[in-house]
Amino acid sequence: MSLSTQEFYIRKAEETDARGPFTLEQLTSLAENGQADADTLYYDAATESWIAINSNAALLDALFPAKKSLRVKAKDVSQLKTLNVVNEGDRAITVNEMLLAAEGRTEETRDRADPAIAQAKAAGVGLYSAMAILFITAAAYILPHIDVVMSADVLAILQVPMAVLGLLNLGLGVCLSLSAVGVYPTVRFAAMLGFGFAGSLFAFDNQFLPLAYSAATAVGLYFSTIFINMPGVLTAAALGVLGACGLAQFFFTT
Repeated sequence: MSLSTQEFYIRKAEETDARGPFTLEQLTSLAENGQADADTLYYDAATESWIAINSNAALLDALFPAKKSLRVKAKDVSQLKTLNVVNEGDRAITVNEMLLAAEGRTEETRDRADPAIAQAKAAGVGLYSAMAILFITAAAYILPHIDVVMSADVLAILQVPMAVLGLLNLGLGVCLSLSAVGVYPTVRFAAMLGFGFAGSLFAFDNQFLPLAYSAATAVGLYFSTIFINMPGVLTAAALGVLGACGLAQFFFTT
């Protein structure tokens, strides 16, 4: 976002209440009047944290350009309009209100919400839903064959394909719990592999309900790693978790 179009919330390091929002022009006036300096904190929406103005070279140069230090004629402060005039009924902006405004969750800022924030939240929901689906299906595939798995006999485990799928899902779930989103392509492959194998078995046995569960699990897991919009990722998460729970109930009761 360009500095000229950005809105700034500022506060001193020792303060808890923020002031703003200010445009770059208004912030420049504050700096010229001594109401903001290089150590003043401003809220950076990109990092969702408070940082000092002097840590942003572009902003520092815009507010305190070197050429301004050559001035010899001081402005008459009495002729300047102070931006922070305290009027009756005014109140300080709390940090929580400022964060809500930055996310576009207030009436005044609803039309200026940063889409990157919404996308990051949707990606987080997708990550946790994929983890849940992987762990539930891992339990569904492994627990009916837990004796074979606990024997640690590789050849015996390889003879039980469902246990192998369960171990694969368990490993991928652990990777996602460590925020290793680089395994997303492998997660998508595992989703299709699980549906292809388990779905074929269910289809051959004319077991259409578990076949539907398997399809829902695969689709939900696949799209949980792709969607970055909240409605899409919530739909995928609900479909995948319900399908995984259905598979678990089927394997545990048959």
